[in-house]
Amino acid sequence: MNGEFWSAGECMLELRPQPDGTILHAAAGDSYNTAVYMKRLVPALPVRYLSALGDDAMSILIRNHMHAEHIDDSLVETRPGGTPGLYAIETDAGGERRFAYWRAQSAARSMLSAAHLAQLGAALAQCRVLLVTGITLAILDDDRRTALLALAETVRSAGGWVALDNNYRAALWDAATAAKWMDRAARVSTHALFSLDDEVVLHGAADPARALQRIESLGVPEVVLKFGAGGCLLGGSCGRAAHVPAVQVQALDTTAAGDSFNAGYLAQRLADATYIQAAEFACALAATVVMHHGAIIPAHAMPPLPALLDSES
Repeated sequence: MNGEFWSAGECMLELRPQPDGTILHAAAGDSYNTAVYMKRLVPALPVRYLSALGDDAMSILIRNHMHAEHIDDSLVETRPGGTPGLYAIETDAGGERRFAYWRAQSAARSMLSAAHLAQLGAALAQCRVLLVTGITLAILDDDRRTALLALAETVRSAGGWVALDNNYRAALWDAATAAKWMDRAARVSTHALFSLDDEVVLHGAADPARALQRIESLGVPEVVLKFGAGGCLLGGSCGRAAHVPAVQVQALDTTAAGDSFNAGYLAQRLADATYIQAAEFACALAATVVMHHGAIIPAHAMPPLPALLDSES
């Protein structure tokens, strides 16, 4: 695999209350979770995170987490006096999660300054895959959104991949604005890794087949529509729509299920797996992740690598 995997977004400090009254911390965030799982799956692939952090103790903790996972943080701007976003997570008996956020002043909102864009432009030829999410777009202003999509368009024009996850958070922006920008991002993407739940909220497309057709109409060559325990639907250049079932497990925590799916799917596709093979492994990885607490599971709990990936790494 030539080139690098770039993931753009906000990495936050995850706080998880423990039964004994202590709090565990970790680095997490949708685009960061995918970066970590991608690096674990394909260790030889350079994985770089694109964002901004402060210079405080919490930002240093996050960078330390990145280094421990072998994520390159050289594309993360440092904002003197800035701070990262924080979130606390709780889960119910069925594994569904509830978050409390402190992110309004997150340094990540100020990424893509003129100096940062110049740095990215100088290194962009190395980017093989650029990952963008709905949350990434949500935390930026319109100028920064436009600048990020211009980078994406450059990557695609050069033959690289632009993967978009429509991860929608109502607390960050309204549905009408999100729908407009998500469609704009989809038009410069090569891979749509969308969830049906978000399609329903943003476009009222409750039927998976119709949702798939809507996304395909935006010109995305490769489309994956995820619907949790129902598996996923594949479309675009793979030809006739194909359904891949999920692996049925008892979930403890559904955090990062979609993020890990994205990594599993893209890693397999980079290794020339078929659409079906990639989706099957992605479902297996997501099933493993939801049987653990937190966004990033212990490295020893990762499922065995498929032969395609094992031969590449």
